[in-house]
Amino acid sequence: MTDKPILRVTMLGDFALYLGQEPVRLKKRQSAKPIQLLQLLFYDRATGISRHRAIEALYGPETGIDTANNLNATVSQLRRLLRDTILPKENYIHTDIDRYSFKSSFPVQVDTEEVLSLQREASAAKGREQMELLYRLCSLYHGRFLPELDGEDWIEAARIYYQRIYRESMDQLCRMLWETRAYQKIFRLTDRAARLFPFDEWQAWQYECLLAQGQVQDAQKLYREVEMLYLVGLDAPPPERMRRPLHTSKKVVREEVQSVQMIRDQLDEADQKGPYCLPFPSFLDAYNLICRMSENAGQPVCLMLCTLQGGDSRSKSGRELCRCAMEQLERSLRQTLRQEDAFTRYSRCQYLSVLIGVAEADHGAVSRRVSEHFCRAGGRPKLTIDCQIVSSVCV
Repeated sequence: MTDKPILRVTMLGDFALYLGQEPVRLKKRQSAKPIQLLQLLFYDRATGISRHRAIEALYGPETGIDTANNLNATVSQLRRLLRDTILPKENYIHTDIDRYSFKSSFPVQVDTEEVLSLQREASAAKGREQMELLYRLCSLYHGRFLPELDGEDWIEAARIYYQRIYRESMDQLCRMLWETRAYQKIFRLTDRAARLFPFDEWQAWQYECLLAQGQVQDAQKLYREVEMLYLVGLDAPPPERMRRPLHTSKKVVREEVQSVQMIRDQLDEADQKGPYCLPFPSFLDAYNLICRMSENAGQPVCLMLCTLQGGDSRSKSGRELCRCAMEQLERSLRQTLRQEDAFTRYSRCQYLSVLIGVAEADHGAVSRRVSEHFCRAGGRPKLTIDCQIVSSVCV
């Protein structure tokens, strides 16, 4: 006696059917009414769907057409559509008074049902068992619920619901893995999550994992990538968790032991010429260190904020103009600031610098030097630079 094949249905990330390992090919687009009816039947497989719900989901509450006849025609089309696949020849669409349901002689697995089942099991489990259940749940989520369909109320509601389950499960799993110092596992999990939802702050977990392993340069590189992603995509700074000073971030002691010569060589390789351009968290640490050293040496310390003015971020061409101008401003700061100074990208249109040993009487000369270099190097006619300098109060 041979085992019956399993029909696997995926709705999270894409709509697809597999009988065993073989894909079940449906000869209609996903937006076609028969396919949408099939998706409804799989989604409510346990209870089936009422005739009223099917009509409302497929044709809307007020269509002004003969929806009953349309639904009957759609059911007939779906039956013919399923007969033209590799599925065994059965009557899959059953009608019971006022309800429709999908039934088969072989088992059916729908990913949305599995997610809900795993969520219930994980909430009742503890320790390693709970972690494994959360792993399985998160691995089932490959993207938004039925991503090719938009505008349907039931689809939008399901989309929000399963996305929330994924986020909460991922966050719980990452916290559990963090307690066991499984930083590489967290990094791999959140790398996939960040590709699915790049603005849900999953990169903050990656950033903290890199710092926890002592990979500061990799963390700074990731910060710059996320900074550009958020500036271009949201016109906003990176997540708050990534903007904390590095010395306050969670970290562990390095496992490997090195000689002072090896450490010095690594530090020399990481050195950069000219003023330091730092990610914002590194800038905060550098600023605090500079303040302490300058206070003991009696040197003044000041902050300079350079703001790009006149740009229009509402249009695509305006955002591109601002992006090019900010790149030019960075080059101007590299050319005009001194080697002992440091600066960072503070926002979409601002750079923040810390200047050492600059007297208050010289503030105007410094700001003019930056503005003039920006204009000479090809500054845009409609864009200007406003540089404000204030003496720092070092505590």
